[in-house]
Amino acid sequence: MFGWFSKKVGIDIRVDVHSHLLPNLDDGVRDFDESLDIIREFSRLGFKKLITTPHIYSDHYPNTHETILNALSELKQHLSREKMSIEVEAAAEYYIDAHLIDLLDRKEPILSFGTAGYVLVETGFHTKPIIFDEVIFKLKSLNYVPVLAHPERYLYLEDDLSWLRQIREKGVRLQVSIPSLNGFYGSNPKKMAMKLLREAMVDFFGSDIHRKGQMEGFERSLEIKVSPQNVLNNELI
Repeated sequence: MFGWFSKKVGIDIRVDVHSHLLPNLDDGVRDFDESLDIIREFSRLGFKKLITTPHIYSDHYPNTHETILNALSELKQHLSREKMSIEVEAAAEYYIDAHLIDLLDRKEPILSFGTAGYVLVETGFHTKPIIFDEVIFKLKSLNYVPVLAHPERYLYLEDDLSWLRQIREKGVRLQVSIPSLNGFYGSNPKKMAMKLLREAMVDFFGSDIHRKGQMEGFERSLEIKVSPQNVLNNELI
């Protein structure tokens, strides 16, 4: 862990907590060959563990605990046949909607990562959901730790960190996408990501890799000179 004003180095993480590497579940990879190609690249870059996180979004990607874990099991069979030793786990990227509330109310299995029970959640990019606080309360009451995916990309924040500070004080962790630091999603997400780093508000980094073609840009993003504080990725090894 480094202070922002200490000597800056490239991003040194060995665990990725956000990707879409299970085929035919969402807008991620198309087949297991593509998954394996991407995982080989992660291994070459020094990663020791990947936590892949398919979307669970009832209107578009109605995945379940079972469909995701079944796909993970099949991926692990491919990894074994290829003698690839990198560790791959699965959680999910839950869209905050009525379906998620229903899962929580029924105490259905929620896919989390780490011993703390981190749960990756996302919102729409243009509007903050009115049920956000309710979902966070329900997750915490079930002893999960909510992690908000790519907050730097939410247009409704308008470059204002105040709401993110408030939810972080309530126990929500923040996950910034590494490609944002390189301007992959545009100048405003890059600006917001850098602000979060300066304020030591980045709890996790994630690749958010969906396709093989994104890996070259992701590798360049890892070379950006930053000195984040308190980033938790490597504690998950």
